[in-house]
Amino acid sequence: MNISKNWISEYIDLKLTISELINKIKLHSTNVEGVERIGNGIKGVIVGKVIDIKDHPDADKIIICTVDVGDKKLQILTADKTVKVNDLVPVAVDGAILAGNFKIKSRKMRGIISEGMMCSLEELGLEEKSEYVYRIPEDIKPGTDFVEYLKLPDDVIDIEIFPNRPDLLSYLGVAKEFIAIDAAENLKYPEIKELKKGNGFPVEIEYEGCKRYAALVIEDVEIKPSPAWLVKRLATAGIRSINNIVDITNYVLLETGHPVHAFDLDLIGDKIVVRKANKGEKVLLLDEKEYEMNGTETLITDGEKILALGGIMGGQESGINENTKRVLLEVAYFDPVNIRKSSRYHKVSSDSSYRFERGVDPNDVEFVMGRLAYLIEKLANGRIASPMTDVYPEEIKPKKVNVRNEYVNNRLGIEVDKKDINKILEKLEFESKEAESGYIVTVPTRRPDISEEIDLVEEIGRIYGYHNIPSTLPYNNLVGGVSEYIKFREKVSEIMRLNGYNEAFTFAFMDNSRMWLKSGEVFLENPISSELATLRPLLIYGVLESASYNFRNQSRNIKLFEIGKSFLKDESSETKVKEIEKLAFVGVGEENPNDYTDKRNINFYTFKGVLDNLLDYFGIEADLKRGKIEGLSYSQSGKIFVKNVEIGFIGKVDNDIAKNIYDITQPLYIAELDIEKLYDLKSNKKKNIISLDYPSMRRDYSMLIDDKVTYLDIKNVILKVGKKLVEEIKIFDIYKGKNIEEGKTSITITVTYRAKDRTLTDDEINRVSEKTINMLKNELGIEVRK
Repeated sequence: MNISKNWISEYIDLKLTISELINKIKLHSTNVEGVERIGNGIKGVIVGKVIDIKDHPDADKIIICTVDVGDKKLQILTADKTVKVNDLVPVAVDGAILAGNFKIKSRKMRGIISEGMMCSLEELGLEEKSEYVYRIPEDIKPGTDFVEYLKLPDDVIDIEIFPNRPDLLSYLGVAKEFIAIDAAENLKYPEIKELKKGNGFPVEIEYEGCKRYAALVIEDVEIKPSPAWLVKRLATAGIRSINNIVDITNYVLLETGHPVHAFDLDLIGDKIVVRKANKGEKVLLLDEKEYEMNGTETLITDGEKILALGGIMGGQESGINENTKRVLLEVAYFDPVNIRKSSRYHKVSSDSSYRFERGVDPNDVEFVMGRLAYLIEKLANGRIASPMTDVYPEEIKPKKVNVRNEYVNNRLGIEVDKKDINKILEKLEFESKEAESGYIVTVPTRRPDISEEIDLVEEIGRIYGYHNIPSTLPYNNLVGGVSEYIKFREKVSEIMRLNGYNEAFTFAFMDNSRMWLKSGEVFLENPISSELATLRPLLIYGVLESASYNFRNQSRNIKLFEIGKSFLKDESSETKVKEIEKLAFVGVGEENPNDYTDKRNINFYTFKGVLDNLLDYFGIEADLKRGKIEGLSYSQSGKIFVKNVEIGFIGKVDNDIAKNIYDITQPLYIAELDIEKLYDLKSNKKKNIISLDYPSMRRDYSMLIDDKVTYLDIKNVILKVGKKLVEEIKIFDIYKGKNIEEGKTSITITVTYRAKDRTLTDDEINRVSEKTINMLKNELGIEVRK
């Protein structure tokens, strides 16, 4: 909310400079987004009266005006052809400086000299964009310094409004806040018209979405431009002037924080009926858009015609226009929840809905209506023509909250003197009555955010000043530490980095249409965009998106990993969602781009080596079982099992998926592991230590195998025969191509044998080798070359 120093000074006497005030606000109240000095440096702008107009002989879009500026008459050219004789306008004379340090000099326009410039509000720094020269509605003597008359130089402070502080959405609320934080004194309420209440304009409330509705008829109003001071004040709030009646409603909204509305009485029926919307009926609002109701909104009607969407926006057909003579004023209080839901449903946000949905004061209606009546009488020559109707079915009373001194001190961590607490409550305009252990506080209805004792503690704390409370560490007898699982997870991260992989952190929200391996199961009810509507079922998706981004931006050698959670539907859990922590990693490009002698690219075996290094560190033996995995190459992929428990998968992404979804045109390898399962399987495992007390013996098995035979099949046979003598099994060579028939692969496997208690003999190993070859032939149909 923008707060003008000049404007708020109408209600209070500030005790601080702007810089001191800002510091005070930040310490005790809210954040300050910024400060703007408007009118700074503007000079040389005086009041001028147009006394003659004629056309430019050589330019159809320019007129020549003779302007009386008091002590002389100036010839000024303008492209604003709406300017009329007798208009009073701001004139920047030769040498003047306007907003943006724009300097004015006499100059020729199509051969005719212009001795100045007629200004719009844009040139005065009060609007971002103006279409016409500003007309001064007051009767001011030509030659008057307009900058001084308008009190143009001003400091505008932009304060942040937290959702729980609707009382700061008004000048009077901010004024009271400044007094409470000891930045100002002497609160002065604006003048109001004392109104009689009675049977005025008929009002009926038929829906609980409206809690209070007041109406007042004012006749003989004169629709005209607002005075310059009002235009300027609205401009500091970013509101463009329309006419005096509309401007007054906006002004009172800013002044009191209570939204109001004005109807043209000649355009509506003979009563106001506040009712619930019917599903499907349509309303044309002031934004010139038609909205279809869902059946929960609050509507303001005249019994037949819809006049406004209550608390949000007025209707197009009942608004104030240049012919309005009679006005019906509305000051109401609407249910905040109903307004919030309606505003969100229709995607309509206005100054009114912004305040109503946060909560305005239901008990300031008479004051607000009196202020409206006073300003309309003064600025539009209006005449009050009825008593004020005030329908208030169930009075909303101030809450009473008990606050204990001991509770305050325990929560703040200091001893606050009882007198100081009482003084703070007085500053906040909270009535208090001493009780045995503290106070019974009556909270004004303008503060709907305060309902419990802890809320009052917060108020006392911020006014006292949290910066005045010494910083101390809380005492406890707990001994801190890091769990074994966290240590395990950190070690996994360390191993991945040592293998040359960089850690990534990606969004949990994903686009379900890009999930090719497994579709999402958990959907967001209100996603920030359609592309972020699903929680990821696999962690690998986010890492792939990061790899894709890097690849598209010319970073073609990519090694990324992430440790994070995936999300699956689980009806048995309290949240209906199961969260699983996983490790996912991606590789593409060169194996070692920093070594120019290493020309290798990442392949399935080097990529799998990273997995082997990780498992080996924790002493875990895993089996890779080939199986059809959607989107992965059948010959270069597999599911990972440890003791027959599936913990993840690894493989090469199909080229079409890599290119079409991720724009990656090089071989792309991915892996994902459930590290929670990995931790459970690891917990009782110890890394194998090889005994070198006795020598080893090696045998190479060269064989021709069918493509359907897997390495795991061969490994199991070798282990079955060699049993405890097998120390290590390695693939020495693989060949497919010339002289190898289709569907076959030539492979050489090296097996290292060692006994822990003796030296092995050639005969012993030859027998094992011969038996291994026979079993490979018999069980797997493998042709072994001797």
